[in-house]
Amino acid sequence: MDSKELIVTALNQSYGLVMPLLEDLKTAPLVAPTSDGGNHAHWVLGHLTVSDGQFLSMMRGTPNPFKEFGPLFGGGSTPEPQGNGYPAYDELLAKLAELRGETMKWIESLSESDLDQPSRDVPPGFEAFFGTWRQCLLMQAMHWMNHRGQLTDCRRAAGRERMMA
Repeated sequence: MDSKELIVTALNQSYGLVMPLLEDLKTAPLVAPTSDGGNHAHWVLGHLTVSDGQFLSMMRGTPNPFKEFGPLFGGGSTPEPQGNGYPAYDELLAKLAELRGETMKWIESLSESDLDQPSRDVPPGFEAFFGTWRQCLLMQAMHWMNHRGQLTDCRRAAGRERMMA
């Protein structure tokens, strides 16, 4: 298995493990994961959408299609407890699924050596994470899994049963 296949596997697995949680939390999008607050599902959904757009932007050199949501969901933002000013949950969910589909189709067109291309506009100090397309794609899968834990805590706080043993 080459690294492209491994990245595709990681992206597919992270999608398969996170999207069911996001779908399930449609009816409880603002339940905080802890009694002290934290990243509720609506914020995580918006954050993944903005971040995935940014990953593609760094690789393709195109504008992030969700840049306008950056102040609400981008790095350094904090969840608004009532979701005030947030786009509709279903709208974000559809955008995220569409963006992942676009990303996977784009990856299919790449060769193993294409993944070594340098990323653009990498924030200083983050070159080890986003310096090449390969690194961006790996971080995208890892980023989803990082937020998966928060979503499982949101489900528990909402009184839901575990989805996986």
